[in-house]
Amino acid sequence: MTYQNLDIRLIRELQDDARQSLRKLARKLDVSPSTVSKRLDGLKERGVITGFRPVVDYAKLGFSLVAVTRIKARGEALQNVVDSLVEDPRLTQVYEITGEFDVMAIGRFRDEQEMNREIKRVLNLPGIEGTNTSIVLSSPKETLDVEIDEDLEAEALT
Repeated sequence: MTYQNLDIRLIRELQDDARQSLRKLARKLDVSPSTVSKRLDGLKERGVITGFRPVVDYAKLGFSLVAVTRIKARGEALQNVVDSLVEDPRLTQVYEITGEFDVMAIGRFRDEQEMNREIKRVLNLPGIEGTNTSIVLSSPKETLDVEIDEDLEAEALT
């Protein structure tokens, strides 16, 4: 039984398959199921793990068009623009960024018409000065997971 880097090892196992039972996780991590349960509860309480969800292939559901839109907004309008984008169910990520543009939004759409309606909606938001949209041609890598180094545990999980 080893507790060294246990939280990181637990997170890695869950990244690989979040549907594993506590018993199976305990066996893989060489600890008791109650230890896994307590550590998992602690990770949730500290906000390190915020939920569990399936990995969905949206293209198979008809959302095969992915667009990346960079947006320029007047300073005083930026928060309202971000708030409006966050509410859009077709946008999967919204980032405030540095550089020539202020915001980057990534969305999934069924077709060009749906994407075009979204771009026009964004262009009509008060404070928008311009946009630049790129259509994703392929996705050689698409994940929200980051490989976590075991050295990270001491500083990041406390």
